[in-house]
Amino acid sequence: MKTANRFLISTIAIFFITVALSITSTLASESKAIALVLKSTGDVKLKKAGTDRILPLKFGMTLDNGDWIKSGDDGFTVLMFTDDKSQIKISAKTEVVIEGKRDANSNIAKRVQMEVGQLLAKVDEQRGSLQIATPTSVASVKGTEFWVVVFEDGTTEVFTLAGLVELLNTQSGRVVDVQPGQRGQSNANGEVNQDVPPVDDVPEDQDPDKSTPHSIQMEIQDGEGRTRQVIIEYEER
Repeated sequence: MKTANRFLISTIAIFFITVALSITSTLASESKAIALVLKSTGDVKLKKAGTDRILPLKFGMTLDNGDWIKSGDDGFTVLMFTDDKSQIKISAKTEVVIEGKRDANSNIAKRVQMEVGQLLAKVDEQRGSLQIATPTSVASVKGTEFWVVVFEDGTTEVFTLAGLVELLNTQSGRVVDVQPGQRGQSNANGEVNQDVPPVDDVPEDQDPDKSTPHSIQMEIQDGEGRTRQVIIEYEER
């Protein structure tokens, strides 16, 4: 049996279309989905956790714990976590696994396993934790906006735009705090440091189209296996 619910959402376009979802915590807890796809352009592939099937990643899809995403040469996608509206923009030539575990209050402990590439993350009103894990490092955040760049050899760079990012080198256990305007660097030799990078070194948002469609349709399944259809509506301001 399917029922339709409509929610009015307001957005503010700065670096992101920040979608203020009015989904209740009860509704969120009924779904295993931990994130939504707000935008997907070019070549972006999705492999659902526990399967070998690879699909095109499309606007409106829901993401579960362990889902794998890889963007091609022209790929770009924007994801939003369902508990606190945290968003990540995944640039071209990037490979990630999206992980998340809900607690009793429906807050999600979020972790993005990032093998290579570049992403921009924004966290406004953080509920669950958010970590970006790379082959050499873990970046832990709290209410911030930052870039993560991972090179082929695992070298990781973090550029903090706002807030604070704790950068841990998993080889040596060394930690640095990366303040706004700073760059943190971590490599396979266990070295980790921070500096003030030249302006030209800071990545630029390559969003090919700043506009986002004005509705998302998704299906959620409760603990008893019943499916309901949710239509999320929003508007730009």
